[in-house]
Amino acid sequence: METKFKIFLQKSSKTRNILFFAIAFLAIISVTRAMQQAQIYSYDFSVSTAKLVSEGINNYEYVLEGKHDKSENDKLLYSQDGLYAHGFHVLLIPFSKISWEKAKLIWSIINLFFAFTIPILLCRKFSFSIIETFFLTSVFLMSTVLRINIGYGQHTLFTFFFFLMPFIFQSRFSLFLSGFSYFKYNIGYGLFLYLVSLKKINKILLTLIPVIIGWLAFSYITNTNPLKSLLQPFLTTMYYHDQAGHLPTTIFSILKLINVKGFFLVLLPLSLNIWVIFKASLIKDNLFKLSIICLSILAFTPHQIHDYVLLLPLLLYSFRNFELINSKINLLLVFYFFFFLRVISYFFSIQPWEFPYGIFGYFNNILTLVILFMNIKKINLI
Repeated sequence: METKFKIFLQKSSKTRNILFFAIAFLAIISVTRAMQQAQIYSYDFSVSTAKLVSEGINNYEYVLEGKHDKSENDKLLYSQDGLYAHGFHVLLIPFSKISWEKAKLIWSIINLFFAFTIPILLCRKFSFSIIETFFLTSVFLMSTVLRINIGYGQHTLFTFFFFLMPFIFQSRFSLFLSGFSYFKYNIGYGLFLYLVSLKKINKILLTLIPVIIGWLAFSYITNTNPLKSLLQPFLTTMYYHDQAGHLPTTIFSILKLINVKGFFLVLLPLSLNIWVIFKASLIKDNLFKLSIICLSILAFTPHQIHDYVLLLPLLLYSFRNFELINSKINLLLVFYFFFFLRVISYFFSIQPWEFPYGIFGYFNNILTLVILFMNIKKINLI
């Protein structure tokens, strides 16, 4: 069913042209601002961990030994904690060979490429019109979460791009490329669970190739026993998890409040996540399937605010099915993270990237969980 707004977008008129000019102008302003900030900040761009690896130093051991203390002698910059798989640090080694200023500029251009390419590829895959693609891409480019990704040199757009490969292209090469999303494992794991739910062992093996190559290359460069280095990314994550306030509020934080401890603290969310992704694999609408998988990733693992670019498929699905009540609620969720949090930040004198913590952190995680289960219940998956 065509909604009045979609009909309005398709039909040429002076009002529509003014709207298009306005959103295009705002999108350009947003992206320009993000690029400017990237040259000043890019604090999260993990060049310093790559530099350690290039010097033969195991960055995970560096952190686990307590050397990332932010002192004058600390070789890791800013919040570059190295919470990624081995291959990502190896992949970034070329950036450690050029100046910090040039590295920031190149990475911001790469992120800008992903910012445009991701929504365009998704819209093309799911048969949105050129006008709809222009509108939805502009909304994405205007979002706060997109600006934070570019401005702070984040790696989420890189991860999201490769994560989407098997959903957009049907080829063995796209499966191989999707393995690069495993480098940021709080996102990439969702793809792995999805492929497991499909029981496609050959596809899983293809996606693991970049991870295995990265792990072996890292072990060789840093002269670390491969068996020892294998679990070091997860040990580093647990190291930070034990430090109060370092990782964002998650479902684990919520379960701790109701006195869930020990093994069950990990088992319960993991079991729920596996169940949700298995149910999502049964959905015939591929765009909705992708939306649910991305939403479950945000609901069940720790995420900073920039990771909410994963709501893009939900934006596309809800726009297409706007006549549904669920879609209207979904769009409120998307716009809350894309825009409203920035407005709220002015009233509470905090920055958007602080929202994953404290009271807002609990609220955001519970809200994401509620919307996730609302969607899967609506289509009788539970």
